[in-house]
Amino acid sequence: MERSGTFKYIGLPVTITFLAHLALAGNALGLPCKGQTVNISETMNEVATKCGEAVLKDQRVVTVEEKDETGTRRNTTTIDEWSYDAGPEELVQTYRFENGKLVAISNNGYGSVRDFSVDRCRNGEALAVGDSLIETYLKCGVPIAKEKLGNKTIETESDGIKRRTILPVAEWTYRYGPNAPGYTVTFENGLATGIRTREFGK
Repeated sequence: MERSGTFKYIGLPVTITFLAHLALAGNALGLPCKGQTVNISETMNEVATKCGEAVLKDQRVVTVEEKDETGTRRNTTTIDEWSYDAGPEELVQTYRFENGKLVAISNNGYGSVRDFSVDRCRNGEALAVGDSLIETYLKCGVPIAKEKLGNKTIETESDGIKRRTILPVAEWTYRYGPNAPGYTVTFENGLATGIRTREFGK
């Protein structure tokens, strides 16, 4: 499954709004959320008060250990990502927090289609390695199962510094009916790294 992008033209007013949002993001200013402005460095409680409940929330912990002749240093970062989906006429906004403070705001294209007779996921064929959690959700909706697995450790060495990066691993599983296969997507640190077909009982 190859990752592909699509562009949806809805008209001049929406296009102007999209460009305005991009300009705001480029200046590191806040994007509007229910008529209120959200700014970098705000806390999770401040954003929740302005924006309400997110449609998709993910929390993961990334640990980096560095060791050299002077000793060992360990840095742990708790990452929270909240995504808001107001439907196909609005841009999906994702707020990324690190250790409880907002560090980035991004747009993820237009929201999901509410008409469930429209199969945007193409029975799982739209899933792609490299997609983020919110991109997977926008393509294929809510999975039938989510599971957090053990961490993955990556070890590297450069300029006399040994580095161990510990990344969280999770899986989402989709199923498309009794006579169709399902799919399990593996995510490492919030990005899809593998997709495998699943066979279920009739």
